[in-house]
Parts: sequence; structure tokens; C-alpha cells
Amino acid sequence: MIYLLAKFTLLFLLAAVLGFVLGYWWSKRRMVDVTESYEDLRKATERTDESQWERLWSRLDAFPKPKEPDLSPVETRIDSLAGKIADIPRPPAPQTVDLRPLHTELSSVNERIARIPSVDLQPIGKRLDNVETELARLGKRLSAAPKQPQPKAAVAAKPKTEGPRLLRSADYGKKDDLKRISGVGPKLERLLNQNGIYYFWQIASWSPKDVTLIDEKLDVFRGRISRDDWVAQAGTLKQAPDAARMPKG
Repeated sequence: MIYLLAKFTLLFLLAAVLGFVLGYWWSKRRMVDVTESYEDLRKATERTDESQWERLWSRLDAFPKPKEPDLSPVETRIDSLAGKIADIPRPPAPQTVDLRPLHTELSSVNERIARIPSVDLQPIGKRLDNVETELARLGKRLSAAPKQPQPKAAVAAKPKTEGPRLLRSADYGKKDDLKRISGVGPKLERLLNQNGIYYFWQIASWSPKDVTLIDEKLDVFRGRISRDDWVAQAGTLKQAPDAARMPKG
């Protein structure tokens, strides 16, 4: 039994060796060396690419170069227009009017009134505010007037018009938070304070004419008063518990 197993094992090993030798011989016979063919193909491809790039650059070089535009007619017209603008006569400088004596006199009146004890000064303060507003408006008109000023008598005879109630400072308690009005931000609130507006009750009492006068002072924010309906908003906000109350008189 052992002899048979050894015999079969030997035959199996011999067959495996013969199979390996025959397989190696067969594959060696069928194998083809393509190294040289690959190198030839690579060199041919490089030559083809170079020729294609050269042909492309030659076509691009054949395109005509763009001509620079002739801007001399435009420059001539610009020079002519600049000369015409320079020949336009300039308007005479407006004559300024010195209103400092009037402001000094008003300051003196305010100081004397402030010394009077136990007197309701709200009506007088309102009239003084209106006078200061009218003086500021008059100063703007005079500065924008022609060189020849109007006679003083004509200016004095012009009837005084009532304007919005403006204050020198927040004299009636803590100023209201005007940013609660839709459309009013910190910058616009500072601008309103600079123009004497601190409380909701001031805005709520504006007439259409007052809106026009205040709108002229808002610079780049013109049109906000009517567009955002400040008067109606202020009429609601002035009734809030923390809002300042409108003084009597």
C-alpha cells in the first residue's frame, strides 16, 4: 500500500514538472516584445502634436491685428465743450447778512426771562422758538438772494408765519426714543435732535406745511416723513406710558 502511494506521488510530481516546462515553453513562443513598437508610437504621437501646434500658431499669426480706434474726433469735441463751459459767466456771489446781533439780543432776552422766578415761561419760550425758526429761515433766504438785497422795510413788513414747534433742548423731561418710529434710525434721530425735535408730541402736531418745512432740513432723508407717515405713528407713540407728555399752553 505504501509502495503504491509513493509511486502515485512520484508520477504526480513528474507530471507537474512536465506541465510547467511545457507551459513556459508555449508562453515564451507566443510572447511578442512590443517595447520598440511602443517607443515608435510615442515618438510618432509627439511629432503629430508638435505639427498640430505649429499649424495652430501659424493660423493665429495669420489673423490681422486689431487696429487702434481713432479717438481724435471725440477728444476734439470734448475740448470744444470744455471751452464753451469755461466761457459761461459765473453768477455773482450771494450777499451774506450778519444776523449775529439779533441772535445776541435773543440770548440776552432768554437770560433775563430765565431770572424771573415762579413764572410759566412755556408760551414765551414757544414764541421765542418761532422767532428763532423764522430768523434761520430768513437767513437762508437772504444768503440765496441776488447781490442786490431787498429793502429792510419790505422784509420787516412781511407777515410772520407759524412753523413747527422746535426746541433748543429736551426741556420737557427725558427725550423720546424717536427710533421707535418706523423709518427713523440713529443717524436720522440725531439729525432731528439737531433741528430741535425731541418728542413724539412735537411730530404728532405737525401740519402739512410743517411737514414740508421739516422735510427741507432732512438732507438725504427727504420724503421719509410722508412716505412712512410719521405724524400718525407719533400720534400713537405719544400715548405710551413712557412717552413724554405735551406741555400745556
